Parts: sequence; C-alpha cells; structure tokens
Amino acid sequence: MSAPRAPGWARADGASPEAAPAGIRPVVGVLLTGTIGNNKSSFTNPDGTTATGSLSNRYEAFAGAEFPIDPNGLSLRLTGGIHVSASMSGSGGSEHFTRFPLEATLWYPLGDKVRIGGGARYAMRARFSGAGRNTSDGINATPSLIFGLGYQLMPHLLLDGRYVYERFERTSGGDVEASHWGLGLTAIY
Repeated sequence: MSAPRAPGWARADGASPEAAPAGIRPVVGVLLTGTIGNNKSSFTNPDGTTATGSLSNRYEAFAGAEFPIDPNGLSLRLTGGIHVSASMSGSGGSEHFTRFPLEATLWYPLGDKVRIGGGARYAMRARFSGAGRNTSDGINATPSLIFGLGYQLMPHLLLDGRYVYERFERTSGGDVEASHWGLGLTAIY
C-alpha cells in the first residue's frame, strides 16, 4: 500500500488510472526572500534623496491555480503576487521597492512527497514607495527564471524552496541585480 497523496497528485511512475490528476486546483502561498550575495544598488529619487538597498529581501505572497497536464503528475502553475523589499537606507525615511510578479512554472513529482519545478517570471509595476515621493526610478523588468523544490508537509500544504534569477534594466543603461532565494509555504486545494 502506498503512502497517501494529496488530491490530484500522481506518483512519478504515473501508471494507474486512479492516480490521474484532478481538475484545476487553487494555489496560495507566502515566501520569505533573501539575496544571493551582495546585490545592493543606489537610486536617486525625484526629490533628490538617494535610496540604497537590496531589491530582493523581505517577503512575497501569491495566488493562482495549478492545471494538470499529464497523468504522471506534471502540472502547470500560474500565479500573480506581490513582492516587497526591506526598507532601503539613506532615503531620509522608510522606502520600499515593490513589484507584482506574474509566474508560469511546470511542476513534476519525484515521488509521493517531493516535486521539482521551473519556469518564468515577469515583474510588473516595479516601483519605489515611501520617502522618495513614489517613483519607478526608470527601471524596467526583464523576464526571469525560477527553479523550485516542494516538499509535501500535509495533504494540501507544501514547504517550498526556490531560486529566482531576476534583473531590472535602468533606462540610463546597465542592469540592477534582484536575484533571490525564497522559502515558504504553499497551499494547494
């Protein structure tokens, strides 16, 4: 007898019809995020103040859906969320970098409890808010890559780890590093 699986999860060997994926499943999650190395950057606000800090550290929350693709357990996850950085220094007050990422990832079960995934992300409406008088600072999002690993803690709850390779382009030239790791919980129903 095999270990119990969450509804819709198939075994990696994927053989039996009763292991076929269920219908579309809602997904919600939260992640704590951090940088890979030192990726601090400085930005000049319209009021002349300067903000210095990382575009990656703090938290991310998302919601979306998972769509089964194959009876072997392969699924497509589409989500939208919000990602907020920690306070940046030197701005004369509290200032954060916020963006609204859209993500598309493929997830494949390696067994009854472990899944791997990968996909793409695009961060919309990237902007600073707070003491610097709300500016986008002339930075534009670029498509990003996501690599993830999920471990099933309970039938509808995953512990998720991920790495996101993310950069933003300055309109004045050059890139701003925003790559980060994330660790959090995802609920799938």
